[in-house]
Amino acid sequence: MQEYGVEMTDTEVAEFLTRQGHGVLSFGGEEPYGLPISFGYDVVDNRCIFQLVSDADSKKEAALTESNRVNLVAYEWNDIDDWRSVIITGELSPIPDDSIEAVDAASIFAEYASVTSLTVFDESLSELTVVWHELDIAEMTGRQSPTVTKNKLED
Repeated sequence: MQEYGVEMTDTEVAEFLTRQGHGVLSFGGEEPYGLPISFGYDVVDNRCIFQLVSDADSKKEAALTESNRVNLVAYEWNDIDDWRSVIITGELSPIPDDSIEAVDAASIFAEYASVTSLTVFDESLSELTVVWHELDIAEMTGRQSPTVTKNKLED
C-alpha cells in the first residue's frame, strides 16, 4: 500500500523554514508571476523576510501594486521517500528603510536566507531598488514523506 505525505507539526515547519532559506514566491493577479527567492524565517514573529531587488521594469513591483497577496512554497526533495514542503499564504508589506524593523529584518535575512548574487540583473547595483519586505502569514501548512516522520520517531 502506498503511503502519502503526512502533516508536519508547527515545530517541524519552523525548523524546516529556518534551515531552508529559499523557495518560490508567487504573486497573483491577471498575469500570475512566480520567482525563485531567498528568505529568512522569523520564528519569534512568525513571518518571512525578503529583500526585494527591482529594476525600472520590475514585474514584482507591478504585481505588488495590483495585490500584496502572495504564496510562498519552500520544498526539499532528496528522493521519493525523503521530501518536505511548506506552503504559505499571506500579505507582503514593505518595511520602512529607516526603521528599527529594517535592521531586525536584515539580521534575520542574514542569518537564515540562502545567499544569492545579483547577477540576474543587467543593471548595476546603483540602478536597482532594494526594499525589505515581510510576509505576514495568514496560513501555513507543511507535509513530508512518511519515511521522514518514521525516522524521526525511531531516533
